Amino acid sequence: MGWNLSNKRYLCIRFVITHTYMRRIIFLIFITFCAVFPAFSQNPDPIRWQVTVKMTSATEGTAVFKARITPGWHLYGLKLPQGGPKATVIDASASTGIKFRGELKADRQPLKVHDSMFDLDLTWWDADIAFRRSFKVTDPANARIAGTINYMGCNDQTCSPPKSQTFDKKITLK
Repeated sequence: MGWNLSNKRYLCIRFVITHTYMRRIIFLIFITFCAVFPAFSQNPDPIRWQVTVKMTSATEGTAVFKARITPGWHLYGLKLPQGGPKATVIDASASTGIKFRGELKADRQPLKVHDSMFDLDLTWWDADIAFRRSFKVTDPANARIAGTINYMGCNDQTCSPPKSQTFDKKITLK
């Protein structure tokens, strides 16, 4: 069968139509992927920590551990019953050149709630919370606040696995 003008025209039209449809299909797949992919992503860490040091005098200060809690999530309390989620623990035992005064104190009391997921009475904070601990500098050259924060958070549908965050802040005297 020979090539005549009508066959060439048919092949050319067929190529243009196929090429146009393929571009449209690829474009639609790309747009669908871009629209659907973010729906499956989650906030990687619904609780974020910020550690700061505030000097109140030349040799005394306060370590501030602030938890920023995503709306709809909660951070578990410092003391929880056995068989439930992990309690929040702020361990600053790796600190050097300072002596802590008093216990760790939260800016406000946690909520007391019966959690149906664990079937336990628990405590938690459902909004940003700061914990403070006073200290006195004993060795200015080596003064630093260091340690680990262990915590766990949940919302109404799921819990994040227990997490650990280290901190290390050099103390600068006034």
